[in-house]
Amino acid sequence: MPENIDIDTENKNVDAENAETGLENVDTELAALSSWEQRMLERSLDHARVQALARSGEFVHAALALLEEGGSVEFTVQDVVQRSGGSLRRFYQLFSSKDDLVLALFEELIIQLVEHIPGTVEAGAPPLERLEICSRTLWDFIRGQDAPPAKTVRTMAALHNQLAVARPDGLRLAWDPLRQLISGIIADGVADGSIRSDIEVEELADLFFDVSLAAHLFALGRVGSAHARFDGLWGFCLGALRPPPA
Repeated sequence: MPENIDIDTENKNVDAENAETGLENVDTELAALSSWEQRMLERSLDHARVQALARSGEFVHAALALLEEGGSVEFTVQDVVQRSGGSLRRFYQLFSSKDDLVLALFEELIIQLVEHIPGTVEAGAPPLERLEICSRTLWDFIRGQDAPPAKTVRTMAALHNQLAVARPDGLRLAWDPLRQLISGIIADGVADGSIRSDIEVEELADLFFDVSLAAHLFALGRVGSAHARFDGLWGFCLGALRPPPA
C-alpha cells in the first residue's frame, strides 16, 4: 500500500508539472499576440478563445477594407458587421465601442508597417545604419512609391490625433512594436560607442521616436508636397544621436 501511495503521489507531481508547463506555454503564446489581440481574449466571456480571436480579427480586417475603400473611418459599426459577416451582438462582446475597434485598426496598421522593415535590421548591421533603415521604411511607407493612397495616409494621421486624445494609453501600446525595436537598436549603439551614452537608453529612444514620429506625421499632412525630405530628418537625428564631442 505505501508503494501505491508513493506512485500516486509521483503521478500527481508529474501531472502538476505538466499542467504548469502547459500554463507557461499558454502565457508565452499570449505574450506573442499584439495588444489588441490580447484585449480581445481578455474580453471574451466564453471558453472558445481561439474562435473569439479569429472573429475579432475578421472585424478588424473588415474595418481595414472599409478604410482602404473610403479613406476614412466614417463607417458605422453596422457597416463593419455586415462586411465581416458577423453579428452586432458578437461585435460588442469583443469590442467595447467603435473607438476600441479604431484602436485595434490603427495597431494593425502599425504591425503591417513593422513587418515591412527589411530583415537587415536584425542581421547585425551597425546600429546607426539599422536605425536609418527603420526610419526610412516608415518614411517610404508614407511617402514612397509603394505608399498607401493619399486619402488613406491622411486618415492614418487623423486616426493618430484622434486616439491621442481619446485613447492615449492604447495609442502608446499600438506603437510599441516599433518603439521596442528602436530602443533595442539604440541600446546596441550605446554599447558599441556609436550612440551617445550621456542620456538613458529609454529616454533617448523616446526622444528619437517622438521627433521622428512628429516629422512623419507632418509629412502625412503634406502628401504630395516637395518640402518634406527624409535626408534632412535623418541628418538632424544623426547629429543628435552621435556622442557629443569630448
